[in-house]
This record gives sequence, C-alpha cells and structure tokens, in this order.
Amino acid sequence: MGLKVTNPKGKTWYGAKVEVDLVLKSGTYRFTNFHPKGYGVQITGEISGGDGGTPATNTFNIYNLSKAHQNLFKSKEHVIVKAGGYDLFGIIGAGNITKVAPAVRDGEDTYIAITFVAGKDYAKNKKIYNPYSGSKKVKHSYKTKSGRTITWTTTKKKNINLRFKNGVKAKTIIQRISREAGIPIAALHLKKNKVYKKGYRLSSKPETAIKAIVKDCGSRFQYRMDDIVIDYDEKPKLWQTHLYLTLKDGLVNMPTISDEDGKKATWTVVTYLNPLVANGSVFYVAENIKSLVRVKNYTHSLDDMQTTCEVEAV
Repeated sequence: MGLKVTNPKGKTWYGAKVEVDLVLKSGTYRFTNFHPKGYGVQITGEISGGDGGTPATNTFNIYNLSKAHQNLFKSKEHVIVKAGGYDLFGIIGAGNITKVAPAVRDGEDTYIAITFVAGKDYAKNKKIYNPYSGSKKVKHSYKTKSGRTITWTTTKKKNINLRFKNGVKAKTIIQRISREAGIPIAALHLKKNKVYKKGYRLSSKPETAIKAIVKDCGSRFQYRMDDIVIDYDEKPKLWQTHLYLTLKDGLVNMPTISDEDGKKATWTVVTYLNPLVANGSVFYVAENIKSLVRVKNYTHSLDDMQTTCEVEAV
C-alpha cells in the first residue's frame, strides 16, 4: 500500500475537544468545553450522518449556561459543531436549529437540548415549469333569465412541466433542474451518464426527480454534512482521506463484521473522533479488514472524557 499514517508527527488522536458556534446577525458566540477559548461549558450529544439521501437531524446538549446565553439559541439560527482530539479538530456538523427544548435540571446541573438539521431539505419544493409555458383557450358560458346561452372565450396561461428533447443526457437534466429549483449540488459524479432517447419530462418534484435520475445512472444522492453530493461507490478517490488506521493510530478497538444472509457485508469500525470521517469518506483499516473502506453511516459521540466515532463501513 502507498498509504501511510498521516497523523502529524508529534500530534495525538486523543482528547475531547468540543466547540459550538452560534452564528447570529449580531455576531458569533462560541461555546467550548475547553479553555482558554469560549466559555468552558460541558457539551454532550451525538452527530450522525449517512447515505440515505435525506439531511441528518442531530441533537446536542449544553450545560450550565446563563439564562441570557440560553435565550440566544432560537429556531432557524445557524450552528456549527466542531470536535476531535487535542490536535485533530474540525467541523463535524452544521445547519439551522429546528428546536430548542426547555431547560432541564439534572442534579446540580442544568442543560438545554438543541436540535438542528444539517443542510436544507428540498423534498417539499414545488414542481417547476418551463418559463415559456404559453397559453390555452378557455370557453365560458352562462344562461340568462330568458333562457338564452351566452358564450365567450378567454386566454389563460398554461403551466407546462419542464421538458427535454430526445437524446438528452442525465447530467444535463440534473444540472438544469438544480439551477431552476435552486438546489445546489456540491459534487456531481455519475457512474453512467444515461441518455434518454425519448427525452424527459419533469413529472415530479425537483428533488424526487433528481434522485430518480441519479438511480438510473447507478449512482447515489446523499447529504455530506450540509452539502448535497452525487457520486458512486466505485469512485474511492473522490473522498480519499489518506488515513491509515491501526490500534496505535486512530482505532479504539478491533473492527467487527456483519454478514447477514442476503445482505452485503458491512464492518463496524470505532475510531477516535476525526472530522475527516463523514459519509462517503474512504480510509484504510489495517486491523482485520486490511483494505480501504467507505463510510456508509457514522455517529460522532461527544463526551467530556473522550470523543469517538462509530462507523458502518463497506
């Protein structure tokens, strides 16, 4: 293997640094569980993600804030969660707050639970229509008291679904729908760029249509943190992290395998939390697996003693 341990010399995986940035119009408030930065509070919870095609919803807890600081956390405000070891530290989740639970008393401590969605959910977007939709004739009529029928015709705008000519390619359709519907795509890599010989007509909501086309192309639509990514498993270099994990560097314990009948085998890999690990990330595991694996689902666990990450990998 050409991959070698990339953990910086003299640095360490270990530690439990957690930081939450609350981004407001008036400025950014930073809360951390370490000094000298931030307020030195306790932060716990789990930040998860996966390749299921919907934005991840996550909840974290912040302890012993003043009432004034508690009141800063409100629905629709933006939060950024960072975590990792003492030297390997970075963003593991970001998005807008959807819920702030009332403060809870836990012994001598008080905490609030903040829920946020990593990225925008476009599933409810309305259908989009061709901007040059044209018009149609509409007939109207009514009967007078004398029994006479009066009729007249008016012109009414006609909405026509977005249509594409014969022989259009999948990538062209995806890019057009993305542009028209305002659905930003951070990476677009198709296993095959399917040709629609009979053209294509948008008959469903934009995100639903994109997902169907992506499936036609043997690829996957997924959210990576707060970005939409379209790629496929056989493209391992796309999210190559250049991490080489062993029990001495990065792994908490030996990986275990799940190979139920009829299902593709998956590995459970527990690592010290590393911000490079997200769905789609590719890294080398030297224990048991001895090959590159790709992250299917992951859960970052935030704790004051040690941050870790449990990965379902293929």
